[in-house]
Amino acid sequence: MTEEAALQERIAPCGLDCGRCLDNPDSPIGRLSRELARELGGFGQRAAFFARLDPVFDAYAAFEGVLERLGKGGCSGCRTGNCLLGDCRVKDCTRERGVGYCFQCPDFAGCDPGLPPGLAERWRDNNRRMAEMGLAAYAAWQAGRPRY
Repeated sequence: MTEEAALQERIAPCGLDCGRCLDNPDSPIGRLSRELARELGGFGQRAAFFARLDPVFDAYAAFEGVLERLGKGGCSGCRTGNCLLGDCRVKDCTRERGVGYCFQCPDFAGCDPGLPPGLAERWRDNNRRMAEMGLAAYAAWQAGRPRY
């Protein structure tokens, strides 16, 4: 796979970095969740004891469920999998228009992606930045940012 193809698989049409998404099992979040689960081992069996010392451990079963979910993930990138934002239409729109990213579309400036307000602004900013920087520089910039 070429570097360009690998970047296009990792960077979604909206500009989010699927390689860092909490729903991608290959992301740092997925990998670290599995490592933490391994380190914790069978702690769930001892959580009730520790809850007598600190009530926060009463919620350990819920934490363990979230940790397991993060470790499994459910998507390997919106171009190849099922995005956690299931109603997102950006991927389908770019495919229909024959572009890899929204900024490449002639209608980008006036487009309403149908995303929630905070995500819509991020979508627009991401695509403007990709257009200015180029995909490789943008991917490197994204990799250095806090995810959430």
